[in-house]
Amino acid sequence: MNSSSIQNNTQAQVPALPLLAHGRKKKWSYSSLIFSLFYFVPPLFMQDAPSSWVITLIVIGFVTFVFLYLLSVNQPVNRLPYYLTGMILLAYSTSLVNPGGTVIFGFVSFIVGYYYRFSIGIILLLAVSASLIFMKVYLYPTGLFFFLAAGANIAVLFGFGVMERKETLFQQKEAKHAAALGTLSAIAERERIGRDLHDVAGHALSSISLKAQVADKLLTKGRTAEAQAEVKALAQLSQQLLSEIRQTVSGIKQLSLREEIAKNMAKLSEQGFDVMSDVVSDAVSDVNESSFTHLTPLTPLQETQLSLIIKEATTNILRHSKGNQVTLTLQCTNDILNLVIADNGNSRCKTEGNGVKGIRERAELINATVEFQWGSPTVLTLQLPLLAKHNSSEPSA
Repeated sequence: MNSSSIQNNTQAQVPALPLLAHGRKKKWSYSSLIFSLFYFVPPLFMQDAPSSWVITLIVIGFVTFVFLYLLSVNQPVNRLPYYLTGMILLAYSTSLVNPGGTVIFGFVSFIVGYYYRFSIGIILLLAVSASLIFMKVYLYPTGLFFFLAAGANIAVLFGFGVMERKETLFQQKEAKHAAALGTLSAIAERERIGRDLHDVAGHALSSISLKAQVADKLLTKGRTAEAQAEVKALAQLSQQLLSEIRQTVSGIKQLSLREEIAKNMAKLSEQGFDVMSDVVSDAVSDVNESSFTHLTPLTPLQETQLSLIIKEATTNILRHSKGNQVTLTLQCTNDILNLVIADNGNSRCKTEGNGVKGIRERAELINATVEFQWGSPTVLTLQLPLLAKHNSSEPSA
């Protein structure tokens, strides 16, 4: 299986997948190198101690493998076959002096299992298995244990690659589905607003036009007092129309709290933060599904401001946190909405920046209280009374 055939199959069949060195995959891709230390185990059990030049070749082979592997997990799929070919050739050449060289096949299998179709991976596994049998029979007739371990390593790492590929494709499918639903929701909302504007503005503008014509005729006849009454009625109609239009279009600016949580927690997950899934995709950590059933008292203004607070908190974590875990808790108890966002970074805040000030201003806008705990962990705690009367104090959405 040469590099050109792999590349052609890749371009025709393989969808665009994130790099193995990107986001949360980066941790596993780099930490898995610890399994490559099996490379040095067989020389320790050789009957005859390897000579200095053999030890030098073994070390050079390992350093070359690490270099090629780190390059491979950072390469786009169209350039990947060249690096995989180099790793396969290196595995064969190092196996001539060290049975541990077969461990390199396992890392090749992991990469192939992630980027390529299952059938291509099976072909590679069969070819590698045949190579292992050949080396066992003709090069190392007494090293059965090492080759069995190498075979198990190849099969396990290939399985990990296949599972990671399936999970990534599923996440991409869910993201596309969510984006399509968002687009359809936006179209439906625009159509609703258009219909409402037509119904509201059409009738009101007709009344305004009629009142203006009546006022003009009264002024022409010198009936000033009656004309002034019509003008006052005209002003009232205009104010009423303006109020109704504002209420109608307020839905354009409203954000969905559920969608905003999912979107921002997904950003954290893609940047390598450990964020568990309880509600949407793998986006929300420690959020009880039943919590959302109690959010019906939220006004459009409250839901929008909470969404923006979560968005700003996520931005602050991405910019300033040095941790790798984020927990978002959303609960409703005693008619109070409790929102807690915590990360295990060690943030220090001597002077509050625009982001923190913005969160405080948005919380004040909906009569919520917000507190920050700096250090390790860093915690944002917000409490919003759901049944408080906001009509007299809240601005219009």
